[in-house]
Amino acid sequence: MVGFNFKSVYTIAKKEFMDNIRSRWIIAISIIFIILTIVSSYVAGGQGEFGGMEATVATLLSISALLIPLIAIMLGFSTIAGEAEKGALYVVLSYPVRRVEVLLGKFLGLGSVLALTPLIGFGLGGIVIAATVGAEEGLAYLAFIGLSILLGVMYLSAVICISALCSTRVRAIAGGVILFFWAMIYGLIVMSIYIASGGSYEDFLSPSGLSSLPDWFWTSVVFSPNDTNQMAVMQAFGLKQAFGFQIEAPDWINMPFLLTVQLIWLLVPLFLAYFFFKRRDI
Repeated sequence: MVGFNFKSVYTIAKKEFMDNIRSRWIIAISIIFIILTIVSSYVAGGQGEFGGMEATVATLLSISALLIPLIAIMLGFSTIAGEAEKGALYVVLSYPVRRVEVLLGKFLGLGSVLALTPLIGFGLGGIVIAATVGAEEGLAYLAFIGLSILLGVMYLSAVICISALCSTRVRAIAGGVILFFWAMIYGLIVMSIYIASGGSYEDFLSPSGLSSLPDWFWTSVVFSPNDTNQMAVMQAFGLKQAFGFQIEAPDWINMPFLLTVQLIWLLVPLFLAYFFFKRRDI
């Protein structure tokens, strides 16, 4: 790319990474992930024994879907709005660096920090499980770690977009909180619409009922990063049950489709963030 300085991107990414990796809360969250993984395995195993990786992930899925987006919001909400408010962004842009380089550098640096916590936490927890009950489903467990990281960077991209749009850090964090709660209650909203339109709640409790759900119900999964990510994890392990529901998705809800949707969730907000950042008056 003409005029694009990869060294500038690397320098900014390195600074963001080093500034955040020194924080003790990153270490604390990694330890929390290790503990949660081991506890989830113990709960899944029952009778005082550790469960396998598949049972552990089935127990851990809802917890990771809650914690990882919160970490992304904490990391990203002040990326543009907060630094612009403090005047730090003006200093950065006074150097011969383009806004796209600043944006990508910040995204890559914060994304590296975000990736490190589940990689260490779930990774070390997985090693304990493998040493205790065996490494069966090990590749699927690695896919779970990768998808957890992808969930985090999807949220990071969206929160940076919100930060680039908002004028203050208070508004940026409010936007991040709204995004978080939207993702948390989205499934309930879709279920309510289905039941209000004449659907039956019993359909969610039996495979035969799920097979009769309308296509729009399954298509709605694309509007929630959490739902697409959790469906992808279930695909990786071949899970048919989660959160108390029996899940029997259509054939077209497969891994390539779900990964494509998640990449769109990653790239579109990042592009919009650049658009808002470029137009922003610093």
